[in-house]
Amino acid sequence: MKVRAITASIIGTVLLAACAGSPTMTQLPPERGHEVTVALAKGVSDLQIDPGSFEISDEAKKELLGAFRTEMTKICIPVTPAGAPVTLRVSEFKTRPVAARILLGVLSGSDHIAGTVSVAGTGFDVADTGISVVGGLGVVARNVGTQTADGIGQLAGVTVK
Repeated sequence: MKVRAITASIIGTVLLAACAGSPTMTQLPPERGHEVTVALAKGVSDLQIDPGSFEISDEAKKELLGAFRTEMTKICIPVTPAGAPVTLRVSEFKTRPVAARILLGVLSGSDHIAGTVSVAGTGFDVADTGISVVGGLGVVARNVGTQTADGIGQLAGVTVK
């Protein structure tokens, strides 16, 4: 019985750790990095979400945008209409029904958002997956919003977390 509990605990920890993501950045050449830093010095515009062929709920968009704005405030990069345009192009999207998530837990699958962020003539990938009973798509959307802001912070040369 103890072995099962320990095994379940280890599996749960590994799965939760896999859910935490960070932006996948490609190093820019020094001269290009300087251009991007200068372009971001005056801030960025509000995040535009290009859902592609996916139907993303208003609730998920609201969570994603709220997390983006909150994180941008934390890292002291202003979000202004005159800032550099920021677009998240969603390339993968999956959500599970709330009832299935609550009743079946991890057996119901996962919630997932992945995409590419374009800003100041460059881009980076963001993604998050949630498999827990608690949270669902809202948590995944917040994580992607935070990753987007953190990626912009890295491009701007701001120390993130």
